[in-house]
Amino acid sequence: MKPMPKLLLILCLAAPVAAHADNGLLAPFTADYDVHYGSVDVGSSRTRVLRSAEPGRWIIESRSNASGLAKLVAGGTLLQRSTFDLDPSGVRPLNYHFDDGTKQSDRDVKLEFDWHASRVRGTAEDQPVDVATAPGLQDAASIQALVLARLRLGAEPGAIDMIEKDRIKRYQYTLLRRERLKTAIGELDTVVYRSAREGSGRETLFWYAPSLGYALVRAEQHRDGKRAFRTTIRRYQQG
Repeated sequence: MKPMPKLLLILCLAAPVAAHADNGLLAPFTADYDVHYGSVDVGSSRTRVLRSAEPGRWIIESRSNASGLAKLVAGGTLLQRSTFDLDPSGVRPLNYHFDDGTKQSDRDVKLEFDWHASRVRGTAEDQPVDVATAPGLQDAASIQALVLARLRLGAEPGAIDMIEKDRIKRYQYTLLRRERLKTAIGELDTVVYRSAREGSGRETLFWYAPSLGYALVRAEQHRDGKRAFRTTIRRYQQG
């Protein structure tokens, strides 16, 4: 499968999760983020976490829009959505959808998790997907909900398997430091985590604010030691 264009990847990754506690689980929220590539403003992202009508079932949905010259590469609204079950044992994704905002489907992804059959099936970039699940397997959106849940429980996120298109990749989350951070919603104490795959030159740094229920207030992607993109929180509203 062909790689996703860099700008689409930036906007897709700039869709982080943030939530306060609700009896130890998630609570509905809406958060807006600004996205920069280097010093250039390339777009914005809005993330929502919603309760489903079914008990214990949740939806995380992110919509990202390019701005300025970036519209020439990603002119539409990128949509990323995951439906997942949530209980004290963790997060279990049920289906995942990524739409690059164009009429074509050659970069879209649709996956269904069949936990009874231990398979993930669907399509990714117009190619069929049928792979075996792994214990604790996440999709590109539900993985953030799992990290948040573990942090709220006082546990380390650790190593997490995530399906990316038709491949399962393992990401290791490592605590780097604690940092006082100025944001558009105030100055916050944060914990900074690094997420990376073994042998990869790409890493993502996440700033979580414990006082906001470990809301994600900043993220940066680095490639070979150089920062590629930065996303920062602009607005957060619970409920």
